[in-house]
Amino acid sequence: MTRNAERIMTVMKTGYRYTLAKLQEITSFGTTELCMAMLVLIRDKRVKQFQCETGICYAVC
Repeated sequence: MTRNAERIMTVMKTGYRYTLAKLQEITSFGTTELCMAMLVLIRDKRVKQFQCETGICYAVC
């Protein structure tokens, strides 16, 4: 999970905000892998989750 979380952070630092679908497309992670890595990042307060016009989005804190 930690390695996947670090990969996601590398991707997210290049943009502003992402949906889970976009992150899944970029990383090619399965749904479970992606969600578990995102939970680690949210728990560690490295990523914030918020409502945007396309649904739920994620951004680096």
